[in-house]
Amino acid sequence: MTDIKFKIDQEHENRKGVYKVLTIDRDAICIRWESGEEVTTTAALQNRIIECMHQERALMKAKKGGRCKQPQPPEYAGKFEGLKEHDFSKDVAGATWRYYDSLGGAVAVRLKSDKFDIASWPRCGFSTIHWADINHRRHDDFQLQAKFFARLDEKYLYFGFDIERSNQEKDAKDDWNAFIAWLRDAENDSRLNKVVSEHNCSIYDMKEEGAFTGAIMSAGGKWRLFNEGQEEEIESLADFLDDLTDSTWVDLQIAKTVEKDEVVTRGVEIADDIAGLFGRLMPLYETSAVFGHSLKH
Repeated sequence: MTDIKFKIDQEHENRKGVYKVLTIDRDAICIRWESGEEVTTTAALQNRIIECMHQERALMKAKKGGRCKQPQPPEYAGKFEGLKEHDFSKDVAGATWRYYDSLGGAVAVRLKSDKFDIASWPRCGFSTIHWADINHRRHDDFQLQAKFFARLDEKYLYFGFDIERSNQEKDAKDDWNAFIAWLRDAENDSRLNKVVSEHNCSIYDMKEEGAFTGAIMSAGGKWRLFNEGQEEEIESLADFLDDLTDSTWVDLQIAKTVEKDEVVTRGVEIADDIAGLFGRLMPLYETSAVFGHSLKH
């Protein structure tokens, strides 16, 4: 087991739900759940709980027949019966759809990867789920690591690939650099363009004061930036992203957007839709997570 180095404002999950670290005093840490409840506990205890949850998730996935067989919705994901109208909100109170025994687990077991054991984590304070490899996410800088995501607002479901780049020189940029390096290969660029086109995805910066505005989409096999009625061709997506100002934090998402009514009508099958897109985007995750991690060693 690799001990987690808890940091103030870091988000984690134990059996009671997602929490944020408020204060640290040696081994004692004060944490607050999304409900507002606070408690002082120990880093050692939270480490053990998180480790046990990781092991349980991996074991549950393995019991479903291994990676070589077609995964089926497991017993622990049996609560998921599709997203409901009341789920479409930015309010996380009672947002149980984010949990591993609901949409989180239902998508995780549908993902095929020979390299990873994918699990899910609700993002503290946000109507969002992240999916990532259990072992890769244990590192302290998980916010800056590549991940899959799904989020809801009042009208839409968004899901796809998410990767962030800090504007702080001291912060790790390994996953981001590996992602850019992957994009520089013309064949990879073309492959991503095809996925974006076929799934009607957009590429954008989630930050309100982002490094760029508008959305990058595929048009005729080329990349084009659409912004306030204006269009601009992007010759190289890797160059465009690599040239973004270092003074601004980038939260890049490659995502599909689906209207609420369509999502509700899809029922349980929305988990297949989400896992299907994640599968097409898996080469991005594999490159960022594997090569990005190797840069540290």
